[in-house]
Amino acid sequence: MLSVCSYITGECKDPITYAQKFDTWKQCAIVAMNTSMQYLQAMDDETVNNFQLSTQYTCTQQETI
Repeated sequence: MLSVCSYITGECKDPITYAQKFDTWKQCAIVAMNTSMQYLQAMDDETVNNFQLSTQYTCTQQETI
């Protein structure tokens, strides 16, 4: 899951989840970091700077049967 958050307001947008499953934590973290960069680069500088936007993500292991 990945969310865009404001360090000014302390609020985060609803998280996005990936349909893709990852074999390792590293794969998940790399995709999350790359997606974070894409989100921030797509936003205008003024919005990112005024709201001090950043992303947060988490990778969770799914139990398999």
